[in-house]
Amino acid sequence: MRIKYTISLVFIVALVIIEKENNIISKVSDKLTPRQTPQTPLQSNVSAPALLKQNGSYSSLSQLDVIFTHLKRRLENYTQRTESRAGGRKHILLMATTRTGSSFVGEFFNQQGSNMFYLFEPLWHVEKMLTLETGGTNATASARAYRDVLQQLFLCDFTLLETFINPLPVDHVTTSLFRRESSSSLCEEPVCTPFVKKVFERYHCKTRRCGPLNLTLASESCRQKEHRAIKTVRVRQLETLRPLAEDPRLDVKFIQLVRDPRAVLASRMVAFSAKYKNWKKWAVDGEVPIDDDEVKKLKGNCDNIRMSAEVGLKQPAWLQGR
Repeated sequence: MRIKYTISLVFIVALVIIEKENNIISKVSDKLTPRQTPQTPLQSNVSAPALLKQNGSYSSLSQLDVIFTHLKRRLENYTQRTESRAGGRKHILLMATTRTGSSFVGEFFNQQGSNMFYLFEPLWHVEKMLTLETGGTNATASARAYRDVLQQLFLCDFTLLETFINPLPVDHVTTSLFRRESSSSLCEEPVCTPFVKKVFERYHCKTRRCGPLNLTLASESCRQKEHRAIKTVRVRQLETLRPLAEDPRLDVKFIQLVRDPRAVLASRMVAFSAKYKNWKKWAVDGEVPIDDDEVKKLKGNCDNIRMSAEVGLKQPAWLQGR
């Protein structure tokens, strides 16, 4: 009975949070979205549904045949490329921004079991160290550091990441890896070593009691897995990851998770309420200042996604099949 009550309570809390986000979206969307004049039929582009439908019904079966034939050919080409690389390990990078649902999507990879080595936000350490040393993050320097760390992690080498962990690991053993519990590969045998009393581990495994994380064992476990996946909200632009795609040792697939920026903002206002007190006031009775730091960050996120999308749609040689 307790389990049923707990599930019901969690469900109700989730509904309340979703309702909060929806209310905030409705209040701020008009303020963040500039008004546009309606387009005439001659100005607007013909959409896919308009192509398929005329007067509420499909124009012809022949058009559907053409479309499905085209999709079938694309699927066959993709399958051929995939099968040609089937002998090697696959590497998946999940790119996103904060509050886009990346943790949820990442769980699909995390729960693949014995054939997947999944890491949750390892670049958190890199960002924190660079911020402490410089008082802020330099976009160019950060991009290079993120790229190099990701490259080594996909090769199951934790050496470079260790230099960013604070305090520094001792004999490749650390008690401070960010969100260790979100990577099941780091909480299973043989990586899960015997529990050590009186040793505080900030990010400890939830499902079982483990000792401090031995990165050498983590590296060995990584090499034994068939596939490797990393989730991060810190890579800004796809173009900066080109060296990973061109590395012959890797077979990287890029997934960029995108969410409506109004929903992202609403979610952040719920999750980080203290930080967004002014936003809640603006949403009720005022205009949002365009020069506000959070507005600039949100616009920057959109710009970065747009630039990455443009690169992806152009399909340069280094991104083919990625």
